[in-house]
Amino acid sequence: MAAAFSALSLSPYTLVCRHNSTKHSIACSTASPTTTTIGTRGTKAPPRNKRNGRMEGAGKSMEDSVKRKMEQFYEGSDGPPLRIVPIGGLGEIGMNCMLVGNFDRYILIDAGVMFPDYDELGVQKIIPDTTFIRRWRHKIEAVIITHGHEDHIGALPWPSAYGCKAWLKMNVSFHYSLPLLRILVIPALDHHTPIYASSFTMELIKKRLKENGIFVPSRLKVFKTKRKFTAGPFEIEPIRVTHSIPDCCGLVLRCADGTILHTGDWKIDESPMDGKVFDRETLEELSKEGVTLMMSDSTNILSPGRTISESVVADALLRPADLTGRKMVFVGMSLRTYLDAAWKDGKAPIDPSTLVKVEDIDAYAPKDLLIVTTGSQAEPRAALNLASYGSSHALKLNKEDVILYSAKVIPGNESRVMKMMNRISEIGSTIVMGRNELLHTSGHGYRGELEEVLRIVKPQHFLPIHGELLFLKEHELLGKSTGIRHTTVIKNGEMLGVSHLRNRKVLSNGFVSLGKENLQLMYNDGDKAFGTSTELCVDERLRIATDGIVVVSMEILRPQNADGLVENSLKGKIKITTRCLWLDKGKLLDALHKAAHAALSSCPVNCPLAHMERTVSEMLRKMVRKYSGKRPEVIAIAVENPVAVLSDELNEKLSGHSHAGLGISALRKTADQHRKKNQVDRKQHGGNDYAHLEKTSAKNSEGPHISASLCLH
Repeated sequence: MAAAFSALSLSPYTLVCRHNSTKHSIACSTASPTTTTIGTRGTKAPPRNKRNGRMEGAGKSMEDSVKRKMEQFYEGSDGPPLRIVPIGGLGEIGMNCMLVGNFDRYILIDAGVMFPDYDELGVQKIIPDTTFIRRWRHKIEAVIITHGHEDHIGALPWPSAYGCKAWLKMNVSFHYSLPLLRILVIPALDHHTPIYASSFTMELIKKRLKENGIFVPSRLKVFKTKRKFTAGPFEIEPIRVTHSIPDCCGLVLRCADGTILHTGDWKIDESPMDGKVFDRETLEELSKEGVTLMMSDSTNILSPGRTISESVVADALLRPADLTGRKMVFVGMSLRTYLDAAWKDGKAPIDPSTLVKVEDIDAYAPKDLLIVTTGSQAEPRAALNLASYGSSHALKLNKEDVILYSAKVIPGNESRVMKMMNRISEIGSTIVMGRNELLHTSGHGYRGELEEVLRIVKPQHFLPIHGELLFLKEHELLGKSTGIRHTTVIKNGEMLGVSHLRNRKVLSNGFVSLGKENLQLMYNDGDKAFGTSTELCVDERLRIATDGIVVVSMEILRPQNADGLVENSLKGKIKITTRCLWLDKGKLLDALHKAAHAALSSCPVNCPLAHMERTVSEMLRKMVRKYSGKRPEVIAIAVENPVAVLSDELNEKLSGHSHAGLGISALRKTADQHRKKNQVDRKQHGGNDYAHLEKTSAKNSEGPHISASLCLH
């Protein structure tokens, strides 16, 4: 059984096992820190996203002054020849994506996604700024993928804000199944740009491209470690590094102007499950050759010592199952994806067809099964988390089960993982977790390993990558302590230049900052919704969830006399619905009704509807803040009702209070005048500033039905 996981225990998933005093079943969870949830308006200026201070909205970036300032380095042969532009992965865990170039010729290393923070409600995944990649596509000559984790390949088949017209113009036969006005990282590039990856990683990439209808075999190139190939301006040599997934590679990039080492994600595993050890020899040779710049994974810089081997964890998890003859079940689509890719690439000794199918679990006694499942970080739709709610169709937990938690709780996920564990404990299942149990090891090197590699390579320049800002800063200090003279920390979007001096007696000039690009994060909100944080109203969702929402529907009546003149009084029927607000047994709702009537009566009789909406919204917002301290989203909708005017005048005629000479034709004329006036008012005052989207709201438990619309300023 231990051999069965030579390719699988290294992948980012959750194991579940069951135990029974009479029927012995197991439920474990394994996950890699790199593939699980990470814990990371107005018109005066575009809002700044909380992640790394990135600018949301269109931004000017290189289209104006920044571009003019940077062009002397971007174009031609001025400035340092080796250039780095991180698009993601610096100051955060995930979304690894970086441009590395020699003057104006670049390659793109990795294209990963990042998982949302807990307060980014409804967001599924976040990808790098592909509009920037598209703008530079004439300079990008190849894509190189270091390994197959989501934070390194997830954005390849992910949509972006740019339309797919460029792909539709290509003379390439493919089926594109996603809606128009969406694009992927791959189509953002020139359609001839090749994509290089190891064989196992390429199997994962192929599956994703086929699922999205953009599979073009001629673009996909498989490389092998220690075999050099040319891509863009570099001669590239992939080197073997160990991680928590098979076929991981570091990259040595050589050109006439220097040598760059990009480590990828790595640890030093002395006894990896596939037998392919960390390539120290190549690093020692590189040190003698001279490395201009080294970029290294910083994830576990704060963890002292060294990691334990994957094989140790595999023995702890799988030996009991092997001795008892348990059969394995994989619950979770991503688990099967990685297993199938490993099998096709010859790296999985388990034939997927020999596993028990999920739908056949009930046919076996619990003591005969080892269940491997996703959900170690309590991801909302993962199997273990759903099972904790009792809502998983595939996995049912009971009090005899033992959960072996083979994972690390990612910073920022502690609260929701603990809630999941509490739900499992309430079911009665036993949970085994903790470092001393040897149930998990990280795929990223600890501080001792990071220091060892720095001392082996001895680069002229050192740039920490892959980690929160704190991790990058600490890794920089470690580099300085090993004697590296030139170290620095940069953020996503900053362009860095570096030169190599062959004569080691002459000191390098160090790093040169070549400017900054204001990148914007792109958010996915399901199969179709995609855009920036502002476009998907991510901040507004949180505000509504925190402070509530108030919807005010106003049916405006402008009574007229027989001559068609507006009288001095403005009538209105107001209906209010609230959500996520404490109403104090209806007192707040009564106060809101009174405030809305007062605000409406203060408006001039002939004012446009937009003015009424603004006045009432401001009044109610102040009222709620006074009562509860909250700042709710207030949506006011004013609708004028000419039919009500006609009805009022008919009532007057029938009651004998109207002028004797007023007939039905005159009443119809009055209603027509109302309609024409309403059209003019809306054209003049509402045209481009307001969009009225009418819909009927469900009845509030404290209030009546309302007619709601959205005012978009």
